[in-house]
Amino acid sequence: MEVPNNNITARETMGYEMKKKSIREYQFRIVYEDTDAGGVVYHARYLGIAERARTESVRKAGGRLADLINEHGYIVVVRQLEIQYRKPLFLDDLTTVTTTALTVLGASCWLSQVFRRGDEIVTEMKVQIVCLKKGEYTPVPFPPKWQRILGLLSEEE
Repeated sequence: MEVPNNNITARETMGYEMKKKSIREYQFRIVYEDTDAGGVVYHARYLGIAERARTESVRKAGGRLADLINEHGYIVVVRQLEIQYRKPLFLDDLTTVTTTALTVLGASCWLSQVFRRGDEIVTEMKVQIVCLKKGEYTPVPFPPKWQRILGLLSEEE
């Protein structure tokens, strides 16, 4: 990571990296409603958990989706989604979902979402979200504040 100001100490840099990491991470306990009769997380529940993780990461970075709607008349929709289930999650598992912005291009953004149980990767998702004008459903660039928010979700400075 490049440090933009040479006067920043290593400790401050480490604190900034830790803050960015905490912005991107969301912990979630698997409860009964998330599972099938065998205690295994139902495949569609991963989408809901991923949505919560994205929403909370944006919130930790300083944004609220309600503000995007109320202040700009914009909505965010999922345009494309790829998911790879590696191992199942089970009732009472504690999972951490890490949301990372891969690319931010005007009106669209690709995000990676990795589900972990401890250090073990259990599911990986790649999600494309698009910013649209509410009611017209036409693409519009993310406002500057939202460009910064999505930048905080990236691994790079």
